Amino acid sequence: MRTPSPLHDPDRAWSRFEPTGPEPWDLARVAHLHRRAGFLASWEALRRDLDAGPEESVSRLLEGEAVALDGTPAPEFERLMDALARGPGTAGEGPGLQSAWLYRMIFSPHPLRERMTLFWHDHFATSIEKVGDARLMRRQNDLLRRLALGSFDELLRAIARDPAMLVWLDATANRKGRPNENYAREVMELFSIGRGHYTERDVREAARAFTGTFVLRGTYRHDPREFDGGEKSILGRTGPFDGEAVAGILLDRPECARFLARKLFRLFISEVEVPPDELIEPVAASYRESGYDSRVPVEMILRSRLFFDPLMRRRRVKSPVEFAVGTIRALEILSPTVPTDELARACGRMGQSLFAPPSVAGWDGGPAWINTTTTLARSNAVLALLGDARRFDPESLAARHGSSGDPAAFFVDLLAQDAFDRDVRARIRGSAREAALLVLTAPEYQLA
Repeated sequence: MRTPSPLHDPDRAWSRFEPTGPEPWDLARVAHLHRRAGFLASWEALRRDLDAGPEESVSRLLEGEAVALDGTPAPEFERLMDALARGPGTAGEGPGLQSAWLYRMIFSPHPLRERMTLFWHDHFATSIEKVGDARLMRRQNDLLRRLALGSFDELLRAIARDPAMLVWLDATANRKGRPNENYAREVMELFSIGRGHYTERDVREAARAFTGTFVLRGTYRHDPREFDGGEKSILGRTGPFDGEAVAGILLDRPECARFLARKLFRLFISEVEVPPDELIEPVAASYRESGYDSRVPVEMILRSRLFFDPLMRRRRVKSPVEFAVGTIRALEILSPTVPTDELARACGRMGQSLFAPPSVAGWDGGPAWINTTTTLARSNAVLALLGDARRFDPESLAARHGSSGDPAAFFVDLLAQDAFDRDVRARIRGSAREAALLVLTAPEYQLA
């Protein structure tokens, strides 16, 4: 009899996963780890981590690989990517930024960090379509990456001084006597404690705390002459608060860690289940007790029995960026890789343009990723990947990994593992290219 899901048993859910006879460390669990904590993995990486076991495999994702997928040592790769993001092709427009970030995600030695950078990009959603300055968007992206697995405390304080965010929320000239409420509202509703945990008065009072904030020639400035130094009452506390104090008040609220823990649950565990409070609280408590070190709850989740429970597989819809980058990494379409300007346009057709989320709430995600138009766009993206023999030869890929005799089984194991039952697996046959196409366009492959 199968062991029941630990979803409603917090002690069991967050206990460390240890392989056993009934719950082995198998290919399905290895692939699940990479789908959720990165962007899929090559066959070689899957086999390596299958041999290594969960402890080492999770640690490798948390720490990053020693070299990027192009063979460049990790520190040098990061320096090159930083230079690429600052290059002339990204100085004045969004497409160059999109292209540079997609290239970084494809080859990154630290896919979990890029995955978390994408998470924070959605959390602190800011669009170049309004900001209008690629330099400001790039600086924000650098900030999100630097703290992706670091201090949320530092990140929340820094985002209040981020010029791109302030332009996006019309908070570039916040004067005493005429406070702008936009940032004060969103920092509570979307960035920290969520709806239902503050009042309109809290928003108005917090807006006064952010006065004196200006953006001049793309740089944050604080003008003490325009700061309202009077007493404010915010979430039950009173004092002559400034923006830094507001961040501290929000971080002190128990709702903050719970709000973030729920978002991490949705990212790593399931978009389908609504976790009960008692399940979320241990993750939130670990976050608070760590001083908001984001690595702590992420590691707790990735090492947990709940994360590796088979019932939690494919409980999320892959975003277009996850879908595209993961497919390229898994199929080793690297030399040459897909032109990332083309890839950025393809992601846009699938519904996700990097640096251009649809609103301050970010992308809706989940089932909203899938409709008639975007499903067709996903199929067209797959056809474009498989249609260029210069970049991708499925027969050679299967043969290189010792599966030339049964390429259909190879692509199922590489891309879908246990997603198909025996009857469906039996219908995936034909040439390597046909088999890859069937798997990549299957509904199951759209799920993470």
